[in-house]
Amino acid sequence: MSLLHRCLPLVLGIALGIGQMAPAAESARVVPPEVADLLTKAAQAAPADAVALLDAWKGEPQALVLLARGQARWRVAQAGERKPGELTAAAGDFTAALNLDPSLRSAHLGLAQLAAARDDWSAATREAAAAQDSESPDKALTVFLAQAALRAGDWRLASLAAQQGILRFPDEAALRRVELSVLVHAGRAEDARQAVLALLARQPQDGELWQHLAWAAHETRRDDEALGALELVLALDPGNRKHRRQLAEAQLGQGLPQAALATVRPLVNDPATTDEALVLLASRCAAEAGDLAQARAWLAGVPAERQTRHLRLAAARYAVQAGDAVAATATLDTLIGAGEADPAVLTWAASLAESTGAPARAEALYLRAIQADPGANGPASLRLAAFYLARQRGDEARTVLATYLVRKPDDVQAKALLAQWNRGLSPR
Repeated sequence: MSLLHRCLPLVLGIALGIGQMAPAAESARVVPPEVADLLTKAAQAAPADAVALLDAWKGEPQALVLLARGQARWRVAQAGERKPGELTAAAGDFTAALNLDPSLRSAHLGLAQLAAARDDWSAATREAAAAQDSESPDKALTVFLAQAALRAGDWRLASLAAQQGILRFPDEAALRRVELSVLVHAGRAEDARQAVLALLARQPQDGELWQHLAWAAHETRRDDEALGALELVLALDPGNRKHRRQLAEAQLGQGLPQAALATVRPLVNDPATTDEALVLLASRCAAEAGDLAQARAWLAGVPAERQTRHLRLAAARYAVQAGDAVAATATLDTLIGAGEADPAVLTWAASLAESTGAPARAEALYLRAIQADPGANGPASLRLAAFYLARQRGDEARTVLATYLVRKPDDVQAKALLAQWNRGLSPR
């Protein structure tokens, strides 16, 4: 199982819309009556009207007036009435409010919301942390801070925020999801398994959680549990091609080719299928399930212009398993004609030629395989030597073996073949 499950770190979306977050609680502040009246009117007005009211203030700069105008501008943007420069102006209001009153946490919250809106999660994290009241933290802001840290890739802060939040708000699932994300990222499979089981007890219909359980179970060698989790993932979303493919791969990996074949069949029967890896997976499922005809049919169904090296090699392999040496030879000939240089493939083709009564071709291919990798190709050298010995061509066999033993003096099989030559095939 791939690290879908690790290399897909659980980057959650912000569960709570940042535009819906309540302003951070502030301690009471004494303001002039006219400021209090203005703020009351602005709070009762539509966002755009509130901006106009607050813009009209001509008195001394007031931190709460600037804060209220920034919030009103943010609500205008949230309502889809964004004007050019509105968010920049809102940021200016929040910053100016903080310059007048650095303890104004709601201004930090406003800056955090603006940073999140532009996907600047590092800034959102900093401002959210500044907005939080350490003595009496707000739940929504705690969730926002943990998730913003996650988006920023600050795994340490995400972990601390989630853990501290869970201690205070143990029923908040969003914080437990952040914790799960951190555990998955760190590869702590056993801890992640415990975390995801607790979440599944509350949200048993959540396919993403079942996927994470599959990963954690696989990593902790609970293969049956991992397979069961993937089956549930697909049951919750039967039309999901990715989930169906993951389940087929897992079933095949656990030695259940018949089940894997049934799972993958709907995917590969799609006439529009062009995915090489999927065709290879499906054909392997069919072959291991004993249906070589289906495996070969799927491979043959890929148009010639899209036939890759891997597809042709699989076709040749299944043709050999089906006893169709002619088809296997033709497929390998196509690869060799296209410039195939892998010594293993050339040696395989040579062996096939030898077994089908084409000795001249077999010899040529063995020699070509040796030339392709003279420093390491033992199989081709040994097979060519055996080929020569079987045809009473002892001197040639001895030359091949001697040359090979210079490079691989400890090769027991090569020494045995040379001894055979010395016993019975030396020319008189």
